[in-house]
Parts: sequence; C-alpha cells; structure tokens
Amino acid sequence: MSEGSSPQRHVRMEVDRGVGLLTVDRPPANALDLELVLEIARAAAEAAACAEVGALVLTGAGPRFVAGADIKMMNALPAAEMPRFISSIQRAMDDIEAIPIPTVAAVNGHAMGGGLELALACDVRMLAEGARIGLPEVKLGLLPGAGGTQRLAEVVGKGRALDILYTGRQLDAAESLALGLVNSVHPREGLLAAAVDYAAALALGARPALRELKACVLAHLDGGRHVGLRAEASGIARLFATPDAREGIAAFVEKRPARFGTAGPA
Repeated sequence: MSEGSSPQRHVRMEVDRGVGLLTVDRPPANALDLELVLEIARAAAEAAACAEVGALVLTGAGPRFVAGADIKMMNALPAAEMPRFISSIQRAMDDIEAIPIPTVAAVNGHAMGGGLELALACDVRMLAEGARIGLPEVKLGLLPGAGGTQRLAEVVGKGRALDILYTGRQLDAAESLALGLVNSVHPREGLLAAAVDYAAALALGARPALRELKACVLAHLDGGRHVGLRAEASGIARLFATPDAREGIAAFVEKRPARFGTAGPA
C-alpha cells in the first residue's frame, strides 16, 4: 500500500488495488467528536475524488472500530450548543453516505453509538467475530443523533430497530448478521483483508455503473419510489453511451470477460 498525501490528523489514507483504505486513529478509543466526523468526511471525499480509487474501506486502528461520542466532550457542551452540534454532525454523516463510490465499513471491534452510526452511513458492513455493536444512547437518557434512528430502521425495519433502540443493548456478531445489520462476519485477523478484497473486486468493475447504482438507491431513500425510478431512467441513459457499457455488452456477445476502464459517464 502507498501512503496518501492527506493532511488529516486522525485519519490515515492508503491506496491498494484501487481501494482507498481510511483508518481512524484517535487513541485511546477512536471516540467521535465533531472534529473527527468532519475529518472522516473530508478524507472520504478526497479519496473518492482520486482517479485511482474505485471503492473505499473504513476501519479503526487498535482494538476498536470507532467508539461512540466523546462523552467528556458532551458533558462540557452547553445545552444551547446542542442543536448546532447535532446539525453539523448529521450533515457530515450525510456527506459520508453520499460519497459516490462504494463504501465498506470494516468493523474491526466494538462500535457503539456514533461508531455504529458511522458504519450505518457506509454501504456495506463487515464485522469481526467477537465484536459487539449497538446504539445505547437511551441508557444516558438520550437518543442517537447522527442518523442512527433513521438508518437503523432503513436497514433492519421498524420493529427490530425500535427493539434495539428501546433496550440500548449490545448485539453480538451472530445476531447482527441474522438481523441484516451487517453483511458478513469474519475472523478478526482476516477482516481487513476480506474487506479490501471485496472492495478491490468492485473497483475492477464498471465504476460509472457503480456510481449510478448508488445514486438510484439514495434517490429512493430520500424521495421514494417515483424519484428513484426517475434516477434509474436518467442513469441508464447516461451509462448507455459510456465506453464501459459498450465494452460490457460486447464482452457478453463475444463470450469473454469484460475489461472495464475508469472513465465516468459521457
């Protein structure tokens, strides 16, 4: 892997096989504050803008993925500042979700509260065996404020989401997988390699199509089916004229593997 040139303080960026690997490293627990969330969003945007990068993997340094909110910071936050703080952190999470290339959360350790909300802002979640995840804010007399109530319900459905939110309980890897909260579970020592392999396979594909696919799904989530269908129609019209689409169709007809490039929609 080669080091990226990003000047981020707590996020390292490396590139491997077309994958931008973002590692959150804020000892001792990678606890989230607004500065760190903004830094992650900036690093993700910078990586996505790099022509070499076709997919992103987000993980944490050390034994944890990303801990929840920095409670000491919250304890010192005046109540009058909370609306601005929440608005800013929600926008940053929205920016992470809207990164136009595939994003994979390699959840290498416990991810509570804001850590799980960050993983939910990614497209795909891969979890290490032995790791636990949850949204325990109710036990502090609070609720998740970085999109957790919304994205959790979108992923697992209303009833399951409310059960997790009401109880604030920790979910182990087996339950997380059974609920569809994560896409796969891996031995801890093999998780990052599995995530990079998965993302690298995507990066070798038709990148314009991946971008349009993501845009269609997000359009549906934001505006409903009719908005999503319009996004489909305009997206396929743009894709049909691209070199990747012509190559994919020709490869199918000629019964050979497609050799996709990295050019965007024409």
